Amino acid sequence: MNASTPSNGQDPKAVFEILGEWETPSGNRLTLKARKTTGYASVWLNWNGKPARIGHALHAGGVVREVRWEEPWNEQTDVWKSEQRKHVAALIAAWHAGQPRPLKTELPETVLGTFNIDGFRFAVEPTTASEHAVLSVVNVTGGLTPVADLLHEDGRICGMAARPGWKSTPTTANAAGAKNPNPS
Repeated sequence: MNASTPSNGQDPKAVFEILGEWETPSGNRLTLKARKTTGYASVWLNWNGKPARIGHALHAGGVVREVRWEEPWNEQTDVWKSEQRKHVAALIAAWHAGQPRPLKTELPETVLGTFNIDGFRFAVEPTTASEHAVLSVVNVTGGLTPVADLLHEDGRICGMAARPGWKSTPTTANAAGAKNPNPS
């Protein structure tokens, strides 16, 4: 056994490592796998209950050089491809830098559904009142932070109230800490 062979006798190039997972805007969960010292990583999708390789990336020194998509995923929009490339590049850079991978956690069973907006993942949970639900931001470990209360009628949202400390859309001046000239 030489210095590059681990104690279990396996060649490190033969063992795939999961670098991370993310969810696409349409709700599909993608997984990035790579092998040490190969400069190659593959993107996988859970397709009808089975893993399917939908693309791959070539990288060197923690920098993605190229991402290619298998058919039919190569027909996705340029925006979709760009978003997925950002995920791939971030995961490969973190892996190369030796940063620990966030633990994968499942959302609570009470979550009715999730959606993504502007890079944030949100979850909706019911409450004991039939016309009330809670909107939460999902953090990287799957924790939920309530940000708003939703009022609905048969699932159709008819009102939303932000929780204290959360604003719907801060203005540039307010984001910089300036006082709101027109407080309401």
